[in-house]
Amino acid sequence: MDNGLSVFVAIALAVLLLVQAAVFIGFYFLARRVVATVERVGELQNRAEYLLNNTEPVLRMAHELMGDLREASGYVAKGAEQISIIASLAKDEAAEIKSLLGDTTAMARREVERAKVHVAKIQDTLTEATDEFDKATNLVQRSVLEPAREFSYVMYGLRRAIEVLMAGRRLPVDRAYQDEEMFI
Repeated sequence: MDNGLSVFVAIALAVLLLVQAAVFIGFYFLARRVVATVERVGELQNRAEYLLNNTEPVLRMAHELMGDLREASGYVAKGAEQISIIASLAKDEAAEIKSLLGDTTAMARREVERAKVHVAKIQDTLTEATDEFDKATNLVQRSVLEPAREFSYVMYGLRRAIEVLMAGRRLPVDRAYQDEEMFI
C-alpha cells in the first residue's frame, strides 16, 4: 500500500509539474503578446504626441490673438471656433493620410509579390522553352543529321567501289589519293 501511494504521489507530482510547465509556457506567450501590445501603444502614443505637438503652435497663436483682441470678444470667439474646426479637420486629414499611406503600402507590397510571381513564371517558361529547344536540337541531330551523314558515307563508299571497278587497272604507286592520305 505504501508503494502504491508513493507511485501515485510521484505520478501526481509529474502531472502537476507538466501542468505548471504548460502554465509557464502560456505565461510566456501571454507576456510576448503584452510586450507587442505595449510597443504598439507606444507607437500610437508617439503619433498622438506628434499630432499634439503640431497643433500646439496653432493653439498658442490663437491664445495670443485672444489676449490682443479682448476688446473684440465676439470676433475672438468666432476665431477660436474656426481654429478648433481647423484643428479637428487637420487631425482628420492626418488620419486619412495615414490610412491612405497604409493602403498604398499594402497595395505596393501586393503588386511586388504579384510581379515576383510573374517573374518566376516567366523564368520557369524560359527554362522550359530552353529545355524543349535542347531536346528538339538533339532529336534533329539524331533523327536527321546522323542518318544523312551515314547515307553520305555509304554513297562515298559506293562511288569509290564503282571507281575501282571501272578503272580496271592499278594506279601508279607514286600517286597519292585524298582518302588514302586521310587514312594514313
